[in-house]
This record gives sequence, structure tokens and C-alpha cells, in this order.
Amino acid sequence: MTKEFKAIDGLESKGLRLNGSATRELANATMGRDNIIPLWFGEPDVSTPDFICKAAAGSLEHGETFYSEGLGKPFLREAIAKYQSGLFKNTIGTDRIAVTLSGGNALNLAFQLILNDGDKVVTTIPAFPNLLAIPSLQSAAVEAVHLEYGENGWKLDIDKFLAAARGAKVVLLNSPGNPTGWTLSREEQQTILQEFRKTGTWLISDEVYNRIYYNGLAAPSFLEIAEPEDRVIAVNSFSKTWAMTGWRIGWLTLPPSLIPTVEKLMEYSVACAPVFIQRAAKVALEQGEDFIKTSKNRYNAGLDVVEDRLSRHQNISFKRPEAAFYAYFQIDGVKNNMEMARYIIDETGVGLAPGVAFDPSAKDWFRLCFAQSEERLHQAFDRLDPFIRKIVDK
Repeated sequence: MTKEFKAIDGLESKGLRLNGSATRELANATMGRDNIIPLWFGEPDVSTPDFICKAAAGSLEHGETFYSEGLGKPFLREAIAKYQSGLFKNTIGTDRIAVTLSGGNALNLAFQLILNDGDKVVTTIPAFPNLLAIPSLQSAAVEAVHLEYGENGWKLDIDKFLAAARGAKVVLLNSPGNPTGWTLSREEQQTILQEFRKTGTWLISDEVYNRIYYNGLAAPSFLEIAEPEDRVIAVNSFSKTWAMTGWRIGWLTLPPSLIPTVEKLMEYSVACAPVFIQRAAKVALEQGEDFIKTSKNRYNAGLDVVEDRLSRHQNISFKRPEAAFYAYFQIDGVKNNMEMARYIIDETGVGLAPGVAFDPSAKDWFRLCFAQSEERLHQAFDRLDPFIRKIVDK
């Protein structure tokens, strides 16, 4: 007979106090249901390109199934350094690169490198919930500054943000951002970096959507203007740019002086990234530009569909994003978007992420991922339109 175990009475921990993901809660409740159009998660609806998969398969066939160096195989660290140096027109040495298991692992490592209990961390919202949860789990005091929404879309009041950052040990900026697509300009980045050089503030720059940028080859990056030993740590991932969400591989670009410490942290957490995945990642960097271009054209087409369909409703507010593949929009008349998201799933089979997943005060906002085919997006809106109109009629 199996004995039932219950949580120990009186047990308290940071993990137990952590709120769950609202988006994950909705998605888990519908797993296995037929006829669902899932637009809640941030991933494209296409599989990883074949040339990347073949590189991983070839590695496995050659028996590359053993432990790797903690910082990553030299061939991948060199490929990342070369890729970034060319993209950002700024020499970035291999001695600044650490390969990680996903962007999430990279963020955890970045904060572990810097934080002590009680340190102040400042970031922005609306935000991907992990960005607030990760430093909180490491006993930081997290303060979030709201992005401002207006006629020109989402913006950050730089003066207000820098005032909030006074006394912070670390500032986290996700630009381009999830869920809004908001992106810092080069001038804004320069202002921020100059101020943090004076104050000694650490900057963690989450740049996982850097290549999904609609006004150029890549969004502005702090790596274009930072010196090697500036207090800047850039986080990136293969997930979004190369349609490798399930592969779980990313990287950090950081001051060379932190490399020995991050190597120790890797050893005590995940040891190393699998070699066959690192082989695939190298090929993605070296052969993936055509795929990136094709994907961005496809996302642009999807964004056109979403913008057109949302504009047909007078009770919806939406501004076209500069980057990423999310539409973050407001439906006037909604009082509880978590309940409404459940209702929409039950009645239409379309999965939207509620705004409260990204900002507790955003009770009438929703996010959808438009990294889908135009046909699929039209199908989703054909289902959604009658229910959006119902909200107006109520």
C-alpha cells in the first residue's frame, strides 16, 4: 500500500510562496483537447530547420554523448563570439562567452553571479513573469517600473527609470521586450550605460528577441557600445531566432573577469550543455541567416493579419510592435482577463495569454503569438470576432 505524504506543517520557502504562471495554468488545462488554436506560448509554429537537426543527428551518430566543458565546447564559444562581433560591429572575444542550458538558465546564472540577499533589482513591466520571479527566488528586492502606453506605442520614461534605479545593485532590461515588443533606441541605451558607469550599477540585458526586429538586421544591443569590463551581462538564446524552443540552449556574454565564477556555477547547477545540441547551435549560427530572413518576413505577414483583424473592433487598443512576435492588446469592457481567457478557450478553442501574466494591473489586456501561418491566424480571428463583439454589447 502506497503511503500518502503531505507537505510538512509550517513549511515555508520561497518556492512555496511563488505564484504560478497564469499562461501555463490555462495551457495545462487544455492539453490534449482537439481543435485548439494555441496562441499563448512564445514559439513559432514551424519545426527547427532540417540543417540544424541534421547537425545534431550527425553528432549523435559519432558518439558525442559525453560531458562537455562547463563553459561550452570551444567550437561553439568561438562561433558565438564571431557571430556577435560581426552582427554588432564590435569585437567580442571568446573569453566573454559562456554556453548555457536555455535563456532561463542564463538569467539564473547572471543573477547568481551578482546578487546577495536583499539586493535591489529594478526592471520594467509588463514583463515575461520569469524576469521578476528569478531574482525574487534569489532573495532580491525587485522593483518594476511601468512602461508607458500612448499614441506611439510602448515607451520607457528614461528619467523616471534612472531615478528608480538609484540604489539598485542590478537593473534588468528586456529589449526587445515580451509581451509588448518595446525596444530601446541606441540613444536610450547610451544614456543608461553612461549613468550606470557612474553609479557602478550592474546591467543584465535580456536580448533573446534581438533578431526578430522589423526595422533592421537586429535591434540595438548594449554589446555594440559596451567595453569588455563594463558591468554589462547580455543574455541570449537559440530558442526564438532559430525555432529551437525545445532544444534549451542559450549563452551569456559577460566581462572576462566573471568567466571563472560562471564556470563554477555551471558545474554546481547543470554541469554542461549536451555536445550534440552545441553542434546544432553552431550550425544555426553559421547557416541560419536565410532562415532568419524568411521567418521575419513570415512574422511580418502574420503581424499584418493581426493588425488588420484587431483594427476592426472599436473596443480594442493595439499598437504595432517594433520587434518580437507578440500582439499585446487591450479590450475595453473586460474586467477579468483570466476568466475571459478561460471563457474564450471553452467557447472558441483559441488560447490567449491574459495580461495579468505580465502585469497584475493589466486586467483587460491579452497577448497572442503571431508566429503562425496567415491562414491559422484568420481562422483564430474568425472564431474570436463574435465574442469580442459580445463584450461591446454587454
